Amino acid sequence: MPFRIVFGILKFFLFPWYVRWIFRLPWIVFAGLAAWVGYLAYQEYENYRFNVFEAGYQVSEGVPDPTPLSKWNSVSDVYSNDEVHVSGLYFSALPQGQFDPVGLERGFILLADDQGREVKAALVVRPNDLPFLQRQLEAQGDGDRIAVNVNGTLSRSSDWLSAIETELLVMNIPGSPDLVVIKPFLGNRADALHDAAENSFGMVSLLGGLAGVLAFLGAGRFLSGRGARLAASAHQSRKSGREVQAEKQAAQAAQNLGLPDQAPEASPWGTFQPQPRDTDTSDKPTRMVKPQTPAQVKASRAKPKREADVVIPTEPEYKSVFPGGGSAFRFKTADQIIKQTFGVRSGLKSSEQTIKSSKGEE
Repeated sequence: MPFRIVFGILKFFLFPWYVRWIFRLPWIVFAGLAAWVGYLAYQEYENYRFNVFEAGYQVSEGVPDPTPLSKWNSVSDVYSNDEVHVSGLYFSALPQGQFDPVGLERGFILLADDQGREVKAALVVRPNDLPFLQRQLEAQGDGDRIAVNVNGTLSRSSDWLSAIETELLVMNIPGSPDLVVIKPFLGNRADALHDAAENSFGMVSLLGGLAGVLAFLGAGRFLSGRGARLAASAHQSRKSGREVQAEKQAAQAAQNLGLPDQAPEASPWGTFQPQPRDTDTSDKPTRMVKPQTPAQVKASRAKPKREADVVIPTEPEYKSVFPGGGSAFRFKTADQIIKQTFGVRSGLKSSEQTIKSSKGEE
């Protein structure tokens, strides 16, 4: 039980609900996001190509003229890709500083204006590049006060500016209210410009990779959904096949049991009517009976029977139950007694008919 609790907590923090919800989105959403991020990546690629072209143009134009920091203007003295070229005084006695505003530690060297009245610029580099920058400044002159020219890129980061101003307050060094933050070129200007242009390709790679991941997730969702639909269709087909097989087996079983499975097909000769036949067929040869049409069956049923066709049932032969064939106890009608005695039928009925006819003539 404790293991399940720990596993649940780790799953909640390492794989939160919104991640699971994202992976459950339909494939069309992933496709739309991939297209949108891909469009952003294309825009960044166009910017990258422009930066490379402009860097080549800047190199061909040469270094702009330096601007004294005492007369520097943030509007007119900034060139393509925020390039600046300023002139000021480097005092070796001014302390160096470091700051870490967003997790990336930076170091800076202070630069006074060309008249030495106030700290006017801060040259920002990585901490391990501070010695190289110091040697580059000292190479431009001798002594504790060296007039230098600095070519670099203007930083417009407000976080950097506020962090440097805070460090100046800690070091008790008065700074100019228009402090300029510069990222100086280390080494060759042309290489620095081309490197800065090439660094803009990082955003292209990031957005392009994100678009590829979204497209991969969309394709995975589409294929998984298609596989589920095909599996459901195959399952339905197998189910239908089993139902058809079951119906065939039921029909075969019904046929074996003699049960009617379906209505018989209509005969081209009409409805078959079986002909009556005697129960005793031992002495009569079998004969084929021609099927009759419904009209013939109806006519035969409506046709009146002839007298010759009327069969009068004969009286069954009397057999006595007494030995010797005695018939003293047999019940007989009056006609049978008169016929047995006189050999003729009784005339009672004929006499009655004669009387009735004579009365009728009177």
